[in-house]
Amino acid sequence: MADNSWSNNPNAKNIDPRKLAILLEIMKEAEGKPMDKVIPILMNANKRLQSQNLSFTKDESELMIDQLTKNLSPKDKRQFEMLKMMMGGRK
Repeated sequence: MADNSWSNNPNAKNIDPRKLAILLEIMKEAEGKPMDKVIPILMNANKRLQSQNLSFTKDESELMIDQLTKNLSPKDKRQFEMLKMMMGGRK
């Protein structure tokens, strides 16, 4: 069963339902996958957000990245940090 403790995070409380649906899909699809399989999932999700004229806020991105990286190796976490910088700053 998936860990949903992230949903108690204050940053998760006011997420637009459309963004929340995409966030949940990302987490479900990425669960247990290696880094090289997660990146395309994130890129596709970003395209979906853009097609709906949406993007994750910095806090929403951090929430997602924290959840996705909690079980990664240090090398994979560094790669995710680069993604985090690319995704951060959008509102």
